Amino acid sequence: MGAGRFTSFSLAVGESDLYVGFRGSVERSVIELSTLRQLRRLRQELLDYPDPRLMTSLTPLFQHEERSRLIASMLSSAEQANVGPMAAVAGAIAQELGRHLLATHTLEELVIENGGDLFLHLSEPLPVRLLARSSPFSGTVAIMGDGELGIATSSATMGHSLSFGRADAVMVAALDAAVADALATSYCNRVLSAEDAERLCSELVKEEGVVGALIAIGETLAIGGQLEVRRL
Repeated sequence: MGAGRFTSFSLAVGESDLYVGFRGSVERSVIELSTLRQLRRLRQELLDYPDPRLMTSLTPLFQHEERSRLIASMLSSAEQANVGPMAAVAGAIAQELGRHLLATHTLEELVIENGGDLFLHLSEPLPVRLLARSSPFSGTVAIMGDGELGIATSSATMGHSLSFGRADAVMVAALDAAVADALATSYCNRVLSAEDAERLCSELVKEEGVVGALIAIGETLAIGGQLEVRRL
């Protein structure tokens, strides 16, 4: 988060494991309580959803007229990426929390990390490092986040998420955090060999809303998009 740049705290409710950093003249306890209340409300929306397939489907679900921005975001992102709605849940929750905090408090900058998927609202660039423990590129490269965007990473070689591919990491930066999350899952499922990395990275950065991407598999690193990528 940058030494001294942010006031930060951790917060966990059920499967949601957050790390929040912010800049602004607001007490940490106020932001923490507001985040907790909103997180509980968002999680309840998921539990109350009448279609049980929301939690288990590996393919997009038909979109009804949703009153919940969270559910609508998950469904539309899943449709774009051709994955199940839960592939977008971490990014969607981070984004909804971020937008709530920005609407209700005066904050200069905000970073919400939810299990590795991020919502960023920045006034100056922030390096977001690639994490893929089995990869030689882990911790050595970073996408330079700036403005408001989401950055998500999916891996077939670390973590608990289901993946049908072999990529060490697919990292996606997009204007929408739920879209970044869903597309990271979708493209990670499709990377089966080093030969796939460059081709799929080129396809990925053509997706609507995507502004940057990294694909790491073995000794291969493919980079694409508009955002600066730094070697650390």
